[in-house]
Order: sequence, then C-alpha cells, then structure tokens
Amino acid sequence: MTGPEFIAAFLAAGSLRGLRPGSAVADADLALPVDFIEEEGAGGSLRRDYGLVELYFSGEPDPVLTGGSLELHRLPGDPALAAEWSSATGVDVAPYTAWSEVEGALAAAGLAAVALECTTQGDYLECRNPDTKVSVLVVDGEDERDDWPGHGDLWSVSLG
Repeated sequence: MTGPEFIAAFLAAGSLRGLRPGSAVADADLALPVDFIEEEGAGGSLRRDYGLVELYFSGEPDPVLTGGSLELHRLPGDPALAAEWSSATGVDVAPYTAWSEVEGALAAAGLAAVALECTTQGDYLECRNPDTKVSVLVVDGEDERDDWPGHGDLWSVSLG
C-alpha cells in the first residue's frame, strides 16, 4: 500500500492500523510492531513515540488511546523511519507526501465525497474529517521542499 492510500484510508475511517480512541495499549503493541520510547505522566497519562507515529493514552488503571499523529515531517531527515515502517507494516511512505496525492487516493477509493472542513492555520491548511476526527496538516506557506516538507506537502496527520 502506498503512503497516500494509507493516509486516505486513515482520514476516511478514523483508524490507524485498527487503532482508534478507546483502544488499549496492548492493541498498539499488536498494530505497531516497531520499537518505541515511552514517557509516563501524571494521572495515568502515557506517550509513546514510535518514530513515525506518536500515540497518547490516559486513564487509570488501564490507559486507553486518546489521540495520536503520523509525523510525516520527520521522514526527510530520517529515511530509516520509512524503511522501518514499510518493513513492519507493508506501507511504503515517501520522504514527502503531497496533499494532491492523498486527494487522488481518496477519489480512487471512492471516498472523494468525504466532507472535509478546511481552515487556514498560519502557514498551514488543516483539513479535518468531522466524522472520524482525523485531520491533515498541509504546508501552505511558500517554502520549497528541502529538509522539511514544502508547499502542498503533508506535515502530519492527527487523530483525536
């Protein structure tokens, strides 16, 4: 599966490899078979950084997923993240993903009718699916691609 196809499915379904708000930590262990850094916080909060993905959990005694993000902006500076993700999940993500590619993947999957709410956030365009609570952040400034995504590229995809 390509990165744009994966992101389109995430945006339309509200699920990141089967994970959605309310999923248990054990579900994340199964869905994301890669190493992670874990930080525990007050009140049963938990943050897991899987490199390309960050997940947030809260609640006691058994924390559940409250949100997360696909940190696409990390890829240009660390190509090993894409290789690890592809090996673990079968999803091939490129160093840069253009919003137009995701829109094309939505249309190809028959999901072009997904009603996105788009707003400007400074130098970014945020397009959110209110039904799934997934949003994409697209670079809307004039910067060209370099060590970071440029104009028209996705910065991140967030759940929650």
